[in-house]
Amino acid sequence: MNEFRVTAQRSGGWWALEIEGPGLRRPAHTQVRRLDQAEETVRDLLALRFDIDDPAVAAWRITVVPVLGEELAAEVARTREIRREADRLRDDAVSRSREAARRLHEQGLPHRDIGLLLGVSHQAVSKLLAG
Repeated sequence: MNEFRVTAQRSGGWWALEIEGPGLRRPAHTQVRRLDQAEETVRDLLALRFDIDDPAVAAWRITVVPVLGEELAAEVARTREIRREADRLRDDAVSRSREAARRLHEQGLPHRDIGLLLGVSHQAVSKLLAG
């Protein structure tokens, strides 16, 4: 599988892309307005550069590396780490809530009481018990 590394750096209102990888003697360059457009634009460029069809290029790994500066890159990395932890905690909370709701329901408690005990609506209790 071909792997290409794309360095993305802000330049005015654009992201300037520098593409390196197998078959490129020198880096290729292009630009995009938004970072989410980088991968598709790079694939199009590579398909033209190597004169091959898009399905072959679709299998190639494209890694886009934004250049943000050390301080901002660290802040973004920390933010992503915190979001992953929040997702993990949310998943754990749902799992534990589902188990607690099930056990309370087995004790004969009504949905409204279970909701009050768990700090969720009685509608959420129905969803927990259904899941």
